[in-house]
Amino acid sequence: MNLLLMVLSDLDYKEDVFLALQSVGITKATVFDAKSMDKSLESEYSLFTGFLHSRSEMEGERMVFIAPLASPDLAKELLTNLEAGGIPVKTEDILSLTVFPVSYCFDQSSGLCK
Repeated sequence: MNLLLMVLSDLDYKEDVFLALQSVGITKATVFDAKSMDKSLESEYSLFTGFLHSRSEMEGERMVFIAPLASPDLAKELLTNLEAGGIPVKTEDILSLTVFPVSYCFDQSSGLCK
Protein backbone atom coordinates (compact mmCIF):
# COMPACT_ATOMS: atom_id res chain seq x y z
CA MET A 1 0.00 0.00 0.00
CA ASN A 2 1.14 3.50 -0.81
CA LEU A 3 -0.11 7.02 -0.19
CA LEU A 4 -0.30 9.66 -2.92
CA LEU A 5 0.17 13.28 -1.89
CA MET A 6 -0.36 15.71 -4.74
CA VAL A 7 -0.50 19.50 -4.61
CA LEU A 8 -2.14 21.23 -7.56
CA SER A 9 -0.78 24.77 -7.78
CA ASP A 10 -2.50 25.78 -11.05
CA LEU A 11 -6.24 25.48 -10.45
CA ASP A 12 -6.96 25.96 -14.16
CA TYR A 13 -6.14 22.25 -14.49
CA LYS A 14 -8.44 21.05 -11.69
CA GLU A 15 -10.93 19.28 -13.97
CA ASP A 16 -8.13 17.64 -15.95
CA VAL A 17 -6.59 16.29 -12.75
CA PHE A 18 -9.92 14.89 -11.53
CA LEU A 19 -10.45 13.14 -14.87
CA ALA A 20 -6.90 11.77 -14.89
CA LEU A 21 -7.32 10.42 -11.34
CA GLN A 22 -10.50 8.63 -12.36
CA SER A 23 -8.92 7.31 -15.56
CA VAL A 24 -6.28 5.40 -13.56
CA GLY A 25 -8.79 4.15 -10.99
CA ILE A 26 -7.96 6.51 -8.13
CA THR A 27 -11.43 7.09 -6.69
CA LYS A 28 -10.85 7.24 -2.92
CA ALA A 29 -9.00 10.54 -2.95
CA THR A 30 -9.52 13.20 -0.33
CA VAL A 31 -9.29 16.73 -1.70
CA PHE A 32 -9.09 20.00 0.16
CA ASP A 33 -8.34 23.63 -0.59
CA ALA A 34 -5.13 25.13 0.67
CA LYS A 35 -2.91 28.12 0.12
CA SER A 36 0.81 28.59 -0.07
CA MET A 37 2.70 29.82 2.96
CA ASP A 38 3.55 33.05 1.12
CA LYS A 39 -0.14 33.73 0.49
CA SER A 40 -1.01 32.89 4.08
CA LEU A 41 1.66 35.21 5.48
CA GLU A 42 0.62 37.97 3.12
CA SER A 43 -3.08 37.81 3.94
CA GLU A 44 -2.98 37.00 7.67
CA TYR A 45 0.11 38.78 8.96
CA SER A 46 0.32 42.37 7.86
CA LEU A 47 3.98 42.56 8.90
CA PHE A 48 4.86 40.49 5.81
CA THR A 49 2.52 42.30 3.40
CA GLY A 50 5.21 44.73 2.31
CA PHE A 51 7.62 41.93 1.41
CA LEU A 52 5.29 39.68 -0.58
CA HIS A 53 3.28 40.89 -3.56
CA SER A 54 0.62 38.82 -5.34
CA ARG A 55 0.33 39.09 -9.09
CA SER A 56 -3.31 37.98 -8.95
CA GLU A 57 -6.07 37.19 -6.50
CA MET A 58 -5.80 33.41 -7.06
CA GLU A 59 -2.03 33.24 -6.71
CA GLY A 60 -1.12 31.00 -3.81
CA GLU A 61 -4.37 29.02 -3.94
CA ARG A 62 -3.81 25.25 -4.03
CA MET A 63 -5.66 21.94 -3.95
CA VAL A 64 -4.24 19.02 -2.00
CA PHE A 65 -5.07 15.44 -2.98
CA ILE A 66 -4.44 12.47 -0.69
CA ALA A 67 -5.25 8.97 -1.93
CA PRO A 68 -4.36 5.36 -1.19
CA LEU A 69 -2.53 3.63 -4.04
CA ALA A 70 -2.09 -0.08 -4.59
CA SER A 71 1.10 0.64 -6.54
CA PRO A 72 3.37 3.63 -7.24
CA ASP A 73 2.89 2.76 -10.92
CA LEU A 74 -0.57 4.37 -10.71
CA ALA A 75 1.08 7.73 -9.98
CA LYS A 76 3.33 7.30 -13.02
CA GLU A 77 0.30 6.41 -15.13
CA LEU A 78 -1.49 9.51 -13.79
CA LEU A 79 1.35 11.76 -14.96
CA THR A 80 1.46 9.98 -18.32
CA ASN A 81 -2.29 10.55 -18.79
CA LEU A 82 -1.97 14.22 -17.92
CA GLU A 83 0.84 14.66 -20.44
CA ALA A 84 -1.15 12.74 -23.09
CA GLY A 85 -4.01 15.17 -22.45
CA GLY A 86 -1.75 18.11 -23.27
CA ILE A 87 -1.03 19.20 -19.70
CA PRO A 88 2.62 20.36 -19.54
CA VAL A 89 3.41 18.93 -16.09
CA LYS A 90 7.13 18.56 -16.87
CA THR A 91 7.67 22.08 -18.18
CA GLU A 92 5.34 24.23 -16.05
CA ASP A 93 4.73 24.52 -12.30
CA ILE A 94 1.30 22.88 -12.30
CA LEU A 95 1.56 20.21 -9.63
CA SER A 96 3.86 18.31 -7.34
CA LEU A 97 3.37 14.64 -6.60
CA THR A 98 4.86 12.33 -3.98
CA VAL A 99 4.17 8.67 -3.23
CA PHE A 100 4.90 7.37 0.27
CA PRO A 101 5.09 3.70 1.26
CA VAL A 102 2.59 2.81 3.98
CA SER A 103 3.53 0.26 6.61
CA TYR A 104 0.14 -0.02 8.29
CA CYS A 105 -3.39 1.07 7.41
CA PHE A 106 -7.02 0.26 8.11
CA ASP A 107 -10.16 1.02 6.16
CA GLN A 108 -13.63 -0.34 6.97
CA SER A 109 -14.29 -1.44 3.40
CA SER A 110 -10.96 -3.18 2.79
CA GLY A 111 -9.85 -4.02 6.33
CA LEU A 112 -6.27 -4.16 7.52
CA CYS A 113 -3.50 -3.54 4.98
CA LYS A 114 0.08 -4.59 5.65
